[in-house]
Amino acid sequence: MKKVLIEIILLILIVTACAPEAQATQAPSNTDEQPTPTHTRVDLTPAQRVAVSALSENLGLTVDKIRLVSTEAVEWPDGCLGVADAGLTCAQVITPGFRVRLEADGKKVEYRTNQDGTQIRPATLAMTWKREGGIAGFCDDMTVYLSGEVHASSCNQDQYVEGQLIDILSEDEITKFDEWLSKYGNVNIDASDPKGVADRMVVTLTFIGTGSQQTLSRSTEQVLLTFAQELHRQLYK
Repeated sequence: MKKVLIEIILLILIVTACAPEAQATQAPSNTDEQPTPTHTRVDLTPAQRVAVSALSENLGLTVDKIRLVSTEAVEWPDGCLGVADAGLTCAQVITPGFRVRLEADGKKVEYRTNQDGTQIRPATLAMTWKREGGIAGFCDDMTVYLSGEVHASSCNQDQYVEGQLIDILSEDEITKFDEWLSKYGNVNIDASDPKGVADRMVVTLTFIGTGSQQTLSRSTEQVLLTFAQELHRQLYK
């Protein structure tokens, strides 16, 4: 009996040793079926979330590069949340909402939203430009916001438009604009014709930078004026 038991054990050992080694299985690699990674923060309120998303899109940054500075409940004076661009009609109704301040890429910006975040307006100016009169009868306005939005109107085009610097300008042009913002402070340029001139053209530009230089040369003023005029033209292409 003992001899039979030993023979059975030896047979089991021989069969086990000869069996093929089990291979580890792997799930098929299919990138289409993999979950898409996201950097969307889930700890934000709807107003904060829409503001962070807007700045991320306008500056071309991931949301993890954007810092939430503060959020304040506000009753805005109208349907445009207190930010009325030329050519934009605003409902005259008190609109509860929030002021959301963010910081990214060295820029501190403010967004305004309604209560549930379904409406949002930029509120930190970088540049305004206006052209009126002349033989052609211009009536053009444009506002550029530090957060990257551009809003414009033109009676000749009979249209109010909104755009983004990142979609209009080249990378080099955006870099140059950022350099101006960091170099120049608050600058007012008036390139209007003298008063009393027939078909007088009025052209003004206000630049709101964070730098210390307040006085510009005539050539630099002309560069900014040309930049603004071309940017307005690009919006209506």
